[in-house]
Amino acid sequence: MIGLDLGTSAIVCASKDPSNPQSEVQINSVRDVFLDIESDPTVLNMLKMGNVSYIQDKENIYIIGEAALNFANMFKKDVRRPLSKGLISAGELEAEKILSILIKSVLKEPKVENEVVYYSVPAAPINDTSDVVYHEQIFKKIIENMKFRAVPMNEASAIVYSNCEKEGFTALSSSFGAGLVNTALLFKTVVGLSFSVNNSGDFIDSSAAKATGSTATKIMSIKEKGVNLLDPLSGEPKYVREREAITVYYKNLIRNTINEIKRELKKNNSKIELPEDVVWVLSGGTAKAGNFLELFKQEFEKVRDSFPIGISDIRLSNDLLNDVAKGLLVAAIND
Repeated sequence: MIGLDLGTSAIVCASKDPSNPQSEVQINSVRDVFLDIESDPTVLNMLKMGNVSYIQDKENIYIIGEAALNFANMFKKDVRRPLSKGLISAGELEAEKILSILIKSVLKEPKVENEVVYYSVPAAPINDTSDVVYHEQIFKKIIENMKFRAVPMNEASAIVYSNCEKEGFTALSSSFGAGLVNTALLFKTVVGLSFSVNNSGDFIDSSAAKATGSTATKIMSIKEKGVNLLDPLSGEPKYVREREAITVYYKNLIRNTINEIKRELKKNNSKIELPEDVVWVLSGGTAKAGNFLELFKQEFEKVRDSFPIGISDIRLSNDLLNDVAKGLLVAAIND
């Protein structure tokens, strides 16, 4: 039984021993990035000595996972992603090959014949024309080629599965990933509405990089070391300008996301009738920034009176990086 979160930034696998449903949840993850360098015997030998994860073809070496980030920062380059804006990157010819290797590294081998894997699928973006059908089918092919049974599930719905048992699996959830903000409204496990909004964590990185003359990979590293969104001056002095830029674009992301969700809920208001106010659960790696929840609440209070549905509380999920995979695992267990 496996839940597989296929994120733009990381691939996360949550699993349990299928012969022992009471066993502990096991988490495996890998960075969803790679860096290509020219194939050279000396470099290849160094990578082997350093136990660095890579793949090789005739002309290039592809460093994958966390090591790709470290090498990119060292050479002041940007890593490449097999996923872009939450979907398989159309411009990356090596995307499917890289994704197959990364997924294999966390899934390993089936523990039983036809072991089920629930994998995350984003909802269609409301502010873009991107199509999720190709994305869903390519991942199904990759996973089933590894002899698993693959079942797609909406990413934001999985957060409700892993966080809202006491609410009877009724909630509004938003997953702030690197590529998209996925949102779903569930009532008693039934999805009433699901959609995504473009421009999430990667947009912050690229925008802040342009504003400060840095690289998106460097901005991501600074962001992950810790940024206080209510006090960007706190921290290492030499990166104050970068943290201020990150904060500016975080505020822009939160404001735009709330307004887009408000607009979409209003558009579908005639189809939705909830008997009571619901909790709003926020998750994803982009929500890890210091005081993200406080900043989100501040922005939401500005529109609470005109928000289409009643919100009883806004809270962060229990495990921001792993709750999508854990929710998918809950679905797999109940398959």
